[in-house]
Amino acid sequence: MGEQKVKKLVLVVFCALSSLSLQAQEEPLTSTQKEQPTIYELTDSNSTTLLMNRTSKYTHLKVDKKTYYSDDAIEADLKKWWVTCYKKPFDNKKVCSMHSGDLSVFLINGKYSVDVGNDHYPNTKAGLRIDNGSAIYGYEGEIPNPLNVIEKLKKGKTAYTRYQEWPYTYDVDNEIDLSRFSEHFNKMLKQYKEL
Repeated sequence: MGEQKVKKLVLVVFCALSSLSLQAQEEPLTSTQKEQPTIYELTDSNSTTLLMNRTSKYTHLKVDKKTYYSDDAIEADLKKWWVTCYKKPFDNKKVCSMHSGDLSVFLINGKYSVDVGNDHYPNTKAGLRIDNGSAIYGYEGEIPNPLNVIEKLKKGKTAYTRYQEWPYTYDVDNEIDLSRFSEHFNKMLKQYKEL
């Protein structure tokens, strides 16, 4: 999943949370107040927990928890490595993936794949450069020799990606921190073995 998809996911989550507060009467901000990203955990009389991203005038709800998210924390969250593993029930295919930004590593039924970007413009090259090494190119994001590339990612500090996203033909360049790549790669392997 690319950084744009993660941002879209964050936006969807915040939209879903704000839809809970549509019935609430919002307090207008004065010129001295600054709205901060906040998640409120509210409990109604039936002990049902609701999450909202704005304060409410409902007096029958008690605020159990307030969580503040700085812009730096949200940005740092987008730079994390995400690991996902599952087994497909239809054919028992084991699938694991890890991604950060535009860089993804897959392990599907024992075979590795390294991909750059998503929604590629048809028949275009995508590139990956690790630290000051030579760029490695593959068509529509699939980088060749995944095992060699994974070993380089484990030893690297920074990965640079380039691809062309549909429907545009201009380059999308990104930078990915590899400082915790090995840790998350090992986590993915462990989860894969447990499937």
